[in-house]
Amino acid sequence: MKKFLLVAAAILISTVTSFAKDIKLDPGLTQDMFKSATKELGVALAFNPMSPAEPLGITGFDAAAEVIVTEINDDKDYWKLTFKNGDTIPTIPTARIHLQKGLPFNIDVGAMYSSVPSTDIKLWGVEVKYAILEGGITMPAISIRGAFSKLEGIDEIDVNTYSGDLMISKGFLFLTPYAGITMLRVNASENSDLVTLDDVHETIYRGLLGLQVSPLPLLNITVEASIGEVKQYGLKLGLRF
Repeated sequence: MKKFLLVAAAILISTVTSFAKDIKLDPGLTQDMFKSATKELGVALAFNPMSPAEPLGITGFDAAAEVIVTEINDDKDYWKLTFKNGDTIPTIPTARIHLQKGLPFNIDVGAMYSSVPSTDIKLWGVEVKYAILEGGITMPAISIRGAFSKLEGIDEIDVNTYSGDLMISKGFLFLTPYAGITMLRVNASENSDLVTLDDVHETIYRGLLGLQVSPLPLLNITVEASIGEVKQYGLKLGLRF
């Protein structure tokens, strides 16, 4: 399992997270532009569920590599004034290691981590989920989840997020579809010598749809889409037992 995770993470991280190295705030960036850019960036850095509502159970454990792709308005001036030389990209991809552990009383805890090779840039997060209903043959699982994420290593900006999710899922054989609603709080501040801008605190509401597929024992593949002002898609490959 360890070898699988290391190989999967290396492939993902080496191909998707270099965008963060190119962030450089331009003197022409206004407060409204900074607000719009960090709002989309905050969504990209949020700690997504990437898992159904049902609890893992006291002996359960899930270890996975995942990639999250966030669509941004790269043609807008606020992104052109956020990246070096206005060299924008249409999506922000991030690769992550995601670990989850089941605890007593239908509680799961988890953590995620990502880093950009050869830089100090890191993204990390923690989560806790409580299953109000653990689900069964006829009943769906319903859970609430809280998460925190933080971006580190970028000189120009500081970003962290808080999120709360209400989720429902129901398994059918090796398929477990799930859905939920999310409240995301994005907090951002700038550290640039070229601009002087107020901190940003934005609340975003989103819906999410996902599907976990378990074609083989232990193996699970999850796809997830977040629906709202900023669109986001995720793919997870993991081992669950």
